[in-house]
Amino acid sequence: MHVRRAIFLAATLWIAAFSVHAQYAELSPERIHQIEAMLPAAPAGFGQPCSDRAAWQPLAAQLAPQVRRAETLLTQPFPAWSDDAYLNFKRTGDRIVGEKMMLARQDWLPTLVLAECAEGRGRFIARIAMVLDELASQKSWTLPAHDGNLDSFSGRHYFVELNSADLAHTISETLYLLGPQLPQATRAHVMAALEQRIFAPMRESYKNGKGNEWLRRKMNWNSVCLDGVTGAALTALPNRKDRALFAAAGEHYVQYYLQGFQDDGYGVEGMGYWNYGFSHFVKLRETLWQATQGKVDLFSSEKAKKIALFGAQFPMFPGNVASFEDAHYMVGPDPELMRYVERVFGLRPVGNEANAKPGKIEATGLTTLTWVVMTLFPNHAAELHNTIPGGDVVGLRTYYPQSQVLVSRPNPGGKLAITIKGGGNTTYSHNDIGSFVIGLGATQPVGDPGGPSYYTAETFSKNRLQSRLLNSYGHPVPVIDGHLQLDATTVTAQITATKFTNAQDSITLDVTHAYNTPLLRKYLRTMRYSREGAGSVEMEDHFDLTGPAEIEESLPTHGSWGQIDDKTIEFTAGEERLCVVIHAPGRLAFSADKVDDYGNPFTRVAARFHLEHSGTVKLIFTPK
Repeated sequence: MHVRRAIFLAATLWIAAFSVHAQYAELSPERIHQIEAMLPAAPAGFGQPCSDRAAWQPLAAQLAPQVRRAETLLTQPFPAWSDDAYLNFKRTGDRIVGEKMMLARQDWLPTLVLAECAEGRGRFIARIAMVLDELASQKSWTLPAHDGNLDSFSGRHYFVELNSADLAHTISETLYLLGPQLPQATRAHVMAALEQRIFAPMRESYKNGKGNEWLRRKMNWNSVCLDGVTGAALTALPNRKDRALFAAAGEHYVQYYLQGFQDDGYGVEGMGYWNYGFSHFVKLRETLWQATQGKVDLFSSEKAKKIALFGAQFPMFPGNVASFEDAHYMVGPDPELMRYVERVFGLRPVGNEANAKPGKIEATGLTTLTWVVMTLFPNHAAELHNTIPGGDVVGLRTYYPQSQVLVSRPNPGGKLAITIKGGGNTTYSHNDIGSFVIGLGATQPVGDPGGPSYYTAETFSKNRLQSRLLNSYGHPVPVIDGHLQLDATTVTAQITATKFTNAQDSITLDVTHAYNTPLLRKYLRTMRYSREGAGSVEMEDHFDLTGPAEIEESLPTHGSWGQIDDKTIEFTAGEERLCVVIHAPGRLAFSADKVDDYGNPFTRVAARFHLEHSGTVKLIFTPK
């Protein structure tokens, strides 16, 4: 009965999908028809089915760790589903408990599937089938934090989000790789769950333009969810017309993700989020390319190319990257993602493996089966899309004029660099207009501390900017007459001057409108970066005031600090030391405050002085 019910439900939903005249909110029926002609008769995923032993046997040694871990899973009890853990977020706002419970269950599947494909003896099949049945039966594939009304948990209404989309792709890839080796009952059960939780809700959104609001969001949700949904459809759906609908939707709606970047290619959400969102964009690109034999290519636009180069061009040094807004501190470009981009565009390897933090995609628990299989087998990254002469895209500087972000690097052999931002604030904004990070070798002695290590319900509430990590208090920008900066999403800084030479870079920002301070007529921040000798950075802040005011310069550090004399302090990070000499119109008073919001502890060093009227302060940073 269980098998018949599952098959009946899947068949009913598939029939319903084609019983309505094809009218779509944004999709062109003509484009759907064009893509249908490009698709193969049968669905397919990445790589070759596990039954193709000639394809998988050469990979056995590489997958030996997965086989060893899978062997331990043969005797372990499968993690139980817990309503109480799922509902914990609703009660407390804590995301961790429910996510940990769900991801412990999901994370079995990639390991078991890769082990079975590597070995090909069938000893993991029963466990894989058990996991698939468990996942298809559990109340929700939606993370608790994304199920605020408990619609998915209760079964009232299924919608697609980050986890459910990625899980759907992983499950579909499993069905493709193992094919008839899996029990028919399990395949029917899983296909019914995919139809009910993923495909049917998405078809409805494609038709009426409602629900699944991320379809038009200019952020990572768009690329991540579209990758999972489109990949699952092209991998599992038997009807070619149906697959063409999902392929056309992936091609169309992912343009909203690209719109989240300025035309200069700057990744406003930071390197960690670029790793996450763009890796899914790459996977979607590969899915569409393979399914259409190269006729659909998401790298065809100049803007997509610029975004692809962000991982190479934004770091100050390989692995040493400014962490603005919610970007995690010192997270570098993902090495696997960079290898793909380097191969596509014929880039010279930039060595990001040196200091990159481990972990393929910086988002807790999202499975990696599809990425692993994609990279295990030859893919279209091997076919150069648009080579860059000499393959070198990293020079003395990277300037993003629309985003108002400058990265200045030393001559070969130097180790002092700086990244400074004027704008670029959107979804994960901090109040940080004029913020900067100084890189010294593999360290960051002083500058923007980066974003939260975790999120809570409070993070995206009306109280978000009360956090000292998120408002301007914790950033290297001044407090003027007791006033912090305004909400940065409401402020646009102005670049009033730039000058770039082989010896020096300079940029001047008008940051006046970032403050609502009655005494302030104008505030200009000028950064001058010198490549001469060991290098130096001069930060000049000019305040035009109508009366006396106290100014407090903020210098956050994850390292240690010490006062050398009445105008000099020294920062230490690892083996590196950086001195800053502060020339201010008034007497300086130094203080330090320990800040530990959202698991990102740092020390905020403050240099306070009094201005009787307008004046200028200079902070000169030099390596020691």
